[in-house]
Amino acid sequence: MGSGKTTVGEGLGKALGVQVIDTDQWIEQIENETIKELFQTKGERYFREKETEALVKIQQYPLIVTTGGGIVLKEENRELMRNKGAVVFLDCKIDEIFDRVAGDSTRPLLQNKSKAEIKKMYDDRKTAYLEAATIVFDTSGKSVMQIVQELKEILLKK
Repeated sequence: MGSGKTTVGEGLGKALGVQVIDTDQWIEQIENETIKELFQTKGERYFREKETEALVKIQQYPLIVTTGGGIVLKEENRELMRNKGAVVFLDCKIDEIFDRVAGDSTRPLLQNKSKAEIKKMYDDRKTAYLEAATIVFDTSGKSVMQIVQELKEILLKK
């Protein structure tokens, strides 16, 4: 949810020489619609089912998977991720999250939300994030390069 998952995942993939798949992009390709369009035409429940389908289909390959922030809402998804490998929760201060997502029309659940509303959504999800994570990493105040380098070191030690 605005913590830099996709950007960091891409950087980490390059640094480790590992393919990266973003579940949102995967769903958009399969469905031939943007996430925003899917939410409008088929609803959030349908989209959440597609997230699970994506995890099941791509888990057989060695790669870095980046996801949307709501993927952890389903226990099945948390289990799928934990059983496959390292799950990194990129934590971040709410002010930074708000700055990153403000005005982003590609995030249907965050459109036109106040900082207080985004904080509530973050707080509501944090337990699920922590439950899914094998690594918790605070990205606050760090550049993408710093985050990628530090995570690379952590992951190579595992």
